[in-house]
Amino acid sequence: MRKIHNFSERRQAAVFFLFVITALLLLFYPLDRLVLQIKFGWHNIVGQQFAMDGVVWVACMACLVWMWRIASLSSTNLPLVFTRYSLFLLVLFFAMERFIGIALSVFHPAPLPHRMAWIQLLSAIPLAVGVMAVFSELRNMKESAMLVQKEHARFLASVESSLDDFYIFDGIADASGEIVDFRFSYINPNAERRLNTRREKLLGKILTEVRPYMMTSGLIEKYKEVVRTGVPLACEVFIDDERIKATWLNIQVVKLGSGIAITSRDVTESKLMVDHVQHLAHHDQLTGLANRTLLQDRLHQAVLRARRYRHRVAFFVLDIDHFKQINDSLGHADGDALLVVMGERLMSSVRETDTVARMGGDEFVIVMPDFKNIEDVRRCGFEIVKNAAQSAVIGEREIHITVSVGVCIFPDFAQEEEELYRNADAAMYVIKDRGRNGIHFFGEDTAKKDDVAKIELEKDRS
Repeated sequence: MRKIHNFSERRQAAVFFLFVITALLLLFYPLDRLVLQIKFGWHNIVGQQFAMDGVVWVACMACLVWMWRIASLSSTNLPLVFTRYSLFLLVLFFAMERFIGIALSVFHPAPLPHRMAWIQLLSAIPLAVGVMAVFSELRNMKESAMLVQKEHARFLASVESSLDDFYIFDGIADASGEIVDFRFSYINPNAERRLNTRREKLLGKILTEVRPYMMTSGLIEKYKEVVRTGVPLACEVFIDDERIKATWLNIQVVKLGSGIAITSRDVTESKLMVDHVQHLAHHDQLTGLANRTLLQDRLHQAVLRARRYRHRVAFFVLDIDHFKQINDSLGHADGDALLVVMGERLMSSVRETDTVARMGGDEFVIVMPDFKNIEDVRRCGFEIVKNAAQSAVIGEREIHITVSVGVCIFPDFAQEEEELYRNADAAMYVIKDRGRNGIHFFGEDTAKKDDVAKIELEKDRS
């Protein structure tokens, strides 16, 4: 398992060299005194001095062993341990030895018995205190190192087994210190499967070189912003990359030093489910056309734009002539198939910007916004009537159908959406009175209110 953060090998070598030098100093100092002891014996001052040096030597070596143990737990503590405590103990001992020697010489110029023994004894007292302080500090460091090691292990276990994708990227800065790109530092197994690439091939690689769409999608700029501001990022992104086993990802990005940590989750299925539910809520289940809810929204938006920019909106209402008789003779299944065919023909007769909706039964409506002139509306209406009149094969039967179409123009003959619908419906019944299979525009022989009332009465009777 690859560690997320590696300690520099050069730094480890330098600190180990410092450790060896410190150990040699502690070793040769008492050995030098040992030579003197062998030469002059135990019962003189040098012998007493060596005895005291032996105590110091044992204490210092114990500290070194303890420090080596602590350093082995966490390599990041290695420079701190040896440079801080090894040199501290050496300087403390030698300084106190010299200081006490000078102090005794000042206050007691005359030779004192066992002067060197007293110097060593008094020097060992602060040394002992220092050793105790060092041991206490090292104990705390050991506990902290073990805690960090445990948390590190928990973190790795968590991300390695996570069902989410997890990445760590190191920032790449230019000469001015500005982050310009990112480098793969860590990816978990799930991210490896998502990218469909072994992580050994990704680690150390530059993000935009491996995934160029990061530049075109603008994601790389968002990542840079997280590093600059420290503000986390959460968003859903569309992935336009065939190599990645996902279409939509929910990502969360946080700053991590000069880089970033990213957690992502595949939300393609849930996204498609939401889109499907929204589609069902706004479309007719039989024909797939817009339903009443979506129609009302599209019509409202078209009217608002027409008022703002002084455009016009054409509103079509149509139904299939004699559909009740056709449906009864064919059966409901074939009748539904006929409605589907009609919806397809209507869609092929209008512009992509127009809205075709099924209101229920055999009634369809069309919203045609932003047309250039009335002739475009007439041309569209005639195209609808012509396409609908073509025979349709339903099951094993060939059916000949026609439609009656009524049209009303906003704001020429209607100021409100309901009035627009009502007048177009009235125009449709005018063409039915005239024999069906045609189109009629409200305002052409149908602008009188009493005519609209008569048409509404006929509609209720039918």
